[in-house]
Amino acid sequence: MNKLTDFYRLRVSLFEQKRKNISRKMVVLSFGRLIAFILFITLPFVIEGESRVLKIVLSMLFLSIFLYLVKKHIALGRDKALNKNLMEINQKESKAIGHDFSAFDPGNEFTDYDHINSFDLDLFGKGSLFQYLNRSVTFKGKELLAGFLQSPFKTPEKIYNRQKLIGEMANMPDWRQLFMANGMLYTEDRTESELFNRWGNEEFSLKTIKILPVLMVLLPLLSVASVVYWIFTGNFSYFLLSGVVQFCLWMIEKKNTTTIYRQFGNRVKVLKKYAVLFKLIESVKWKSEEAKQIMEQLQKSGLPAEKIKHLGNIVAAYDNRNNLLIGMLGNMMFLWDIFFSYRLIKWHRQNKASYETWSNTYALFDALVSLGNYAFNEPKFCFPKFIGGDFQLKAEQIGHPLINPKKRIVNDFELSGSRKLIVITGANMAGKSTFLRTVGVNIILGQCGAPVCATEMVFAPVKVYTNMRTTDSLFDDESYFFAELKRIKFILDELEKGIPMLIILDEMLKGTNSVDKLAGSRKLLKKLVEKKAPAIVATHDLKLTGMAKDYPYGIQNKCFEINIENDEMHFDYRLQDGVTQTMNATFMMKKMGIIDNEAR
Repeated sequence: MNKLTDFYRLRVSLFEQKRKNISRKMVVLSFGRLIAFILFITLPFVIEGESRVLKIVLSMLFLSIFLYLVKKHIALGRDKALNKNLMEINQKESKAIGHDFSAFDPGNEFTDYDHINSFDLDLFGKGSLFQYLNRSVTFKGKELLAGFLQSPFKTPEKIYNRQKLIGEMANMPDWRQLFMANGMLYTEDRTESELFNRWGNEEFSLKTIKILPVLMVLLPLLSVASVVYWIFTGNFSYFLLSGVVQFCLWMIEKKNTTTIYRQFGNRVKVLKKYAVLFKLIESVKWKSEEAKQIMEQLQKSGLPAEKIKHLGNIVAAYDNRNNLLIGMLGNMMFLWDIFFSYRLIKWHRQNKASYETWSNTYALFDALVSLGNYAFNEPKFCFPKFIGGDFQLKAEQIGHPLINPKKRIVNDFELSGSRKLIVITGANMAGKSTFLRTVGVNIILGQCGAPVCATEMVFAPVKVYTNMRTTDSLFDDESYFFAELKRIKFILDELEKGIPMLIILDEMLKGTNSVDKLAGSRKLLKKLVEKKAPAIVATHDLKLTGMAKDYPYGIQNKCFEINIENDEMHFDYRLQDGVTQTMNATFMMKKMGIIDNEAR
């Protein structure tokens, strides 16, 4: 823990110092840029008695210096922003090591009350597993990370391949942070994240596209020649004629160029972002099999970094049309809109078949950066092992990853053989619900290919079905009890289909009276035993534990016990065999003054 804290704190200092150094350089460049611009404007008027050509040459020289310094200043500005992002990344990670991950996106939009487990297991929302893991810098990467948690792998082979890639990324902190820092330079919205896929279904053209290759060379040459003729003779009639011809052509194509610009223009920042992310992906000689296969697939159509960078450069140049002077002169002399529309059409036709592959690839690496970061931050967690066949689970020192390590209590747990239905009893706040979530969350993490909060864990991949936080619905005119029954019915229907599953239930049939609840719960457990369905059930109803005698080879009892000494409760949160002997509802009500000590 101390090593990781020191690691992140040292990096905060490093990137803060780099940012300050860049700021000083930018101040110097700003003065140089100002001087070059003043000389560009004033030099032709200051120099007397020299030829017009010399004045133009000197003026153009300082204009070139000015533009170079502008370009250099922009590059330094990007480096400054990048180092600022790197500093912020390490500041946040330093807090995350202390178990404060509130600075990260909780993924509230992925909350789904009807999902088989995500609401019950706190996969999304404030203080959720997603917020704990999420370091995504692209919209699609964020969606994909959520998808990993909602639908993790079910086959050991896929999980093992993913483990290797996540493990590889865990050992690349510099690369991961560069990926995140570059992604943070521009935050795209949903529309922009879906841009590539939409483009793949589009087709663009121009009315004069067949003769444009000739016109794009001939007309700009005539414009330049007319300007030279104007400079040396003072006659600008040919320049005006050239401008009129290009203006007419621009009017003919205006509708088409506007459509093309709307599709590609004003998105240069997100395009450059994707190009940089791909450049980082392509810069690594990946060792894991999954990454090698991805890179081979990309190489079939050409690595995307340079292709997308080229597109970004085209769009950036096209964007200059929004400058009144450049837009007017560019279209009068160089067919500006038509030229760049033609280049975009050509690029689009060459690469549109690759858009979906590219977007899926950067999203995958973005999502896996989060899991690699998690693996790096939790070096004591283990990558689980997997077995085939019927569900079994064996975990040593398993705990909940969202609980601060200083407070986390771990347990050994095994669910195997024929006794695959475990009934857990315990007093309020003794740890039953937390333990259910501990098992569910770690299974999901493991099947995503990520480390689990345990020293060792072996299990067969399954779907995790839960019923812990059923909610009623005023909108659907649905009672709490009916909603719970629907949930249980859904789980049993899935069980009938033969889907490998682990069922996690917390206090069944909470919406009915105690007699009805006990009778219904017994019948449900009997059905699960008959179906040989692996399940973990938490309950306060001690009478339910008697079923272990009726089904000694199908049900086992475990509990969380509490001790009450000197009018104080003591929780150890240790899972034990057997049935709890202590309840605390009346004790707590007396302790809080809700009822008095004489009440019965």
